[in-house]
Amino acid sequence: MTPRELRRFERHLAGCASCRAYDDALRRGVLALQGADDLAPSADFRQRLEERLRRERLQMAEPIVPMHAGIAAGLLVAVALSLLGFEMLHRPSAAQARALPPVPYPIPVAEAGVPFVTFQDPRAGLAAVNPNPYGTALVEPASARH
Repeated sequence: MTPRELRRFERHLAGCASCRAYDDALRRGVLALQGADDLAPSADFRQRLEERLRRERLQMAEPIVPMHAGIAAGLLVAVALSLLGFEMLHRPSAAQARALPPVPYPIPVAEAGVPFVTFQDPRAGLAAVNPNPYGTALVEPASARH
């Protein structure tokens, strides 16, 4: 640590109570470990460690389903059923739906002189006069007129 960083750290410690408490605890822990004699585990430490590792391995082998997952799944099903019920209760009936207006379709027109079939534009005058716009258009030949 550079002298500049050390001065910044000491200024911060002077003003921050939580960092001072943490630094103090850390220093006391280091001093306690340095002053302790040779650390040796208890006589049954190895046996307790092996037993705990065995239990941990068994738990890892079993699939763990947290209780929160079951609660979340139950809430999800409840919300889905609630939304379904709400939609069923507030669904508009078919009688309330407005029917669309009829749309005129082109009427096939056969020309007498040329063997050619075309479709008349429904916006033309003849379609407006036709009493059956969805029926067959009757076209008289020119010779039938008087």
